[in-house]
Amino acid sequence: MEDDERAMYLFLSLLQARVGRSLVSHLGNLAPEAVLRTPVAELAGRAKISERAWRAFEELQKAFDPARMQERLAAQGIEALTPVDEAYPGPLRSIPDPPPAVFVNGVVPDTVSVSLVGSRKASATGIETARALGRALSERGVCVVSGLALGVDAAAHEGAVEAGGPTVGVLGCGIDVVYPRRNKDLFQSVRRHGALISEYYLGEAPLAWRFPARNRIIAGLAGTVVVVEAPEHSGALITARHALDSGRDVWAVPGPPGVRECRGSNGLLADGAGVLWDIPEFVDLVAREHRIPVADRPSGDVQPLPSGLEDTEAAVLSGVGFEPRGVLAVAKRCGVEMPEVLTALALLELKGFVSRNGVGSYVRRAVP
Repeated sequence: MEDDERAMYLFLSLLQARVGRSLVSHLGNLAPEAVLRTPVAELAGRAKISERAWRAFEELQKAFDPARMQERLAAQGIEALTPVDEAYPGPLRSIPDPPPAVFVNGVVPDTVSVSLVGSRKASATGIETARALGRALSERGVCVVSGLALGVDAAAHEGAVEAGGPTVGVLGCGIDVVYPRRNKDLFQSVRRHGALISEYYLGEAPLAWRFPARNRIIAGLAGTVVVVEAPEHSGALITARHALDSGRDVWAVPGPPGVRECRGSNGLLADGAGVLWDIPEFVDLVAREHRIPVADRPSGDVQPLPSGLEDTEAAVLSGVGFEPRGVLAVAKRCGVEMPEVLTALALLELKGFVSRNGVGSYVRRAVP
């Protein structure tokens, strides 16, 4: 019976991957063992699939071979998990539209998770903030979940990998498909430090509609979702809505008023999302809520300084945070006179250790 039910979920995952909508919730009380014997036309009627769609799946039903499917996955070190499997990610069971199956390459960390999402075209400040957040959370043993897209997603994963902590990347394409291609090395790093997860079987292309669908998994895997920087009508806001629908906490990093890239994330703050204005405080809050012991390594913007810096440069760099900080604040924190601060900041910017954020403020860059 369990094998029949498992085969049903695997078949439905293939079907849903092509249709782009939930099917399980539309099949009524159809017995699991009957799904594979029921004509696709009848399944289509129950799930309200178009005739054009269901006709293409009659051949899929005839050719479906769960044993062969498992063999192909195992050959690539990938595991298929369905709701009848104990290892199926527990948090996904509670979301409104759990995937019929997830395909996993790696090991999903059994630890507290926070999802970090944001714009693919984020500002330099947004990128550095996401990386610093990923690093700080990872250093406390918190799993960083994101979507391996360009921009904020990639920076969040990079921060986690730099800290050597756990991270999970949720794909909007087949579990064996690297998209975008330029993130190939990052995909491998994420897999080594945690896992790649997708609800899509081998070879499924990165079609546009699949990314909004995968956002419910990014939200569902974590107890907290942080939107770092996002314009209106962005995928990050879809993730935030899924998080709210699933009873997760939503936080956002405040951005400058009127800046297009921050209108969506600032809108979340106006609607009552938590205000993430200080990375160490946020990480400490997560740690306290989940009773995570104090880490031996520093977190947030208390990071080891690179070697080879002059004494003044090292002092000034220690005063620059991973969130934008004005020159006066830097001088006050590091105790260096203003003329020397300005000179050191110019040198640190040339060396790639800090970047300018607007007029009169700087942010520390994460340098491996």
